[in-house]
Amino acid sequence: MKKDYPAPWTLSGKGYILLYKFPETFVEKKANLTEFLKGHFAGGFGALMLVDYSTSNVGPYSELLFIPGKFKHKGKKLNSISKIYVSTMISVENGRKNWGIPKELAGFTFKSTKPHTEKISVFSEENAIAEFTLESGKLSFPVNTKLFPFPLVQYYEGKYYYTTFQGSGTGKLAKLKDININSKLFPDVSGFNPIIAIKVEPFKITFPVAKIAELEDR
Repeated sequence: MKKDYPAPWTLSGKGYILLYKFPETFVEKKANLTEFLKGHFAGGFGALMLVDYSTSNVGPYSELLFIPGKFKHKGKKLNSISKIYVSTMISVENGRKNWGIPKELAGFTFKSTKPHTEKISVFSEENAIAEFTLESGKLSFPVNTKLFPFPLVQYYEGKYYYTTFQGSGTGKLAKLKDININSKLFPDVSGFNPIIAIKVEPFKITFPVAKIAELEDR
């Protein structure tokens, strides 16, 4: 029996944020855009996020997500998650229902390979999806989404979902040492260098109740 876990959610854990600037040709052709986003790319920062939630409203789970950048939508410029994997079905179901986020199920491993270095693997039952090796520095600093806000618009089952999550934590600069992506299953960003990579540990993030609007002309 499915159980609903309505917003707001409060989550905590650790993760990596990699910021990029992607060209329009890559975004339009290889970023897994849904129809309502196509032809409306507006630049801005894109992001890849790898997260290991130790606590949430639906228990611990891991996450890999991709945000291409901003898109023109109803007179605004908003971000959108075009591809995302999480490690539990309860997160898949409630993420779609609460915020229209197109979550899919995958397996995750986070493994320390040497001091300050971690290898993260994301996989389905039959295929590797992505592997990342990241090394973090020692100097810490505060991180807050006020510096890099990502107001989201998602489209799901005939409705638009608008959400702005808020989070804060302790960050350290990180380096992407190795990356391997199955381009059939996730946008292949391996040809681009991140503008900055940050490991955030610990952090706390809140996903509020989404504003929902019925589908109408853009």
